[in-house]
Amino acid sequence: MIKILYVLRCLLLILSLIVLPVAAPAQLVIGQYEDEAPLRTWNSFGLATAASIGRGETMLAVADDCSAALTNPALLASLPRLTLSLNGSYSRSTLFRYSIVNTGVLASDKNLGIGLFALDFGGLSFRLNGWTLAITASLSEAYDRPQADVQSAYAGVPYASILFRQTGFLRTVNVAAARKIGGRLQAGIGLNFVHGELGREVKDEYFDNGITISHRIDQSFSGFYLNGGLLARITGRLDLALVFRTSYDRKSKNRSKLRYQAPFAGTDILIEAASDDLYHQPCAAGLGARYTLSPRLRILGDLVYIRWSEYQVDYFGEREARDFGPAFKATVGGEYISPVRLFKKQAVVPLRVGIGYDRQPMRHPESAYAILSFGTGLHWRTFGIDVGGQAGRESGSGRGLEVMRFCFSLHIRL
Repeated sequence: MIKILYVLRCLLLILSLIVLPVAAPAQLVIGQYEDEAPLRTWNSFGLATAASIGRGETMLAVADDCSAALTNPALLASLPRLTLSLNGSYSRSTLFRYSIVNTGVLASDKNLGIGLFALDFGGLSFRLNGWTLAITASLSEAYDRPQADVQSAYAGVPYASILFRQTGFLRTVNVAAARKIGGRLQAGIGLNFVHGELGREVKDEYFDNGITISHRIDQSFSGFYLNGGLLARITGRLDLALVFRTSYDRKSKNRSKLRYQAPFAGTDILIEAASDDLYHQPCAAGLGARYTLSPRLRILGDLVYIRWSEYQVDYFGEREARDFGPAFKATVGGEYISPVRLFKKQAVVPLRVGIGYDRQPMRHPESAYAILSFGTGLHWRTFGIDVGGQAGRESGSGRGLEVMRFCFSLHIRL
């Protein structure tokens, strides 16, 4: 009789795991960190390398390296004949409400943090018959979450535990081309192929009777979109840029394994499911400006608009609720170039600073990050290094979430 009660109890738990994810969207607004949300911000538009990070992520009207292919491929025409670039980063984000954490199963009285190291960009560009071509690869989004591994104890003796972990990434491979048109205009187009994966696991164990309930979900992503841009020389001091990114369907192959094991009863129940779904990603557009105050000093500004109101999520055949509206990111930065002589060779040291405002797409609660950036570097004629960092704090949710990112870039220009 006791064994039957254990089995019935665990089957009820399994049923709850299946039913609750469907019912939860109507009762709970997670906000910043839905399961598919990228760390740091929803508003990813290309990848900011170290130089751009230092200027507040301004990158639409100036080409620091071939990463311009991801944001405004027209800028590639401003680069030297051959360039090679690598970028590495460390980022840290704090979260409060995500998955089963602070949504009804596990509770925390403070924000939880996660840090990631990554070699997140590599690429080359070269000029051929008046065209500048580039191929790049970037780690455009990360879906990792702080791991939760909690044990319950009575009189100092553990009797149960629950584990949650989630990892994932999205990688973008970009092939782009750009050309100068006359003396005042540059145009470029890019083809972007995305692929990635996301894995999420919840395991519930009861030590006294050996019962284990586990749920594993694996997703693999793929998709394709276009991006492009223009750069216009308005005056000898002012350049303006116009960029776009098309909407697209990010296909997702989803696999689910829900398992109940009770060795004392000889029970092992496995429920599997599979589905081909999609995440409809919104279109985006942006404006950039660069104004040269003097040969050594320039200021830049970017404004990126993302139409998140068209975002849609189909997950295991169900349309998920995402109450999103249009969002934008506005950034302003400055750069001062100081000439130096090092190792008997002429070099320059850029000094950079920037600020940004990053409005997130959730309608409730309204949320945005204020960001402060700084950076520097050392450039010779053919070789250069850049370092940059930024720190931001969120307002609107009441949790004061924090983000930071530090980058280091290497460049070869021939």
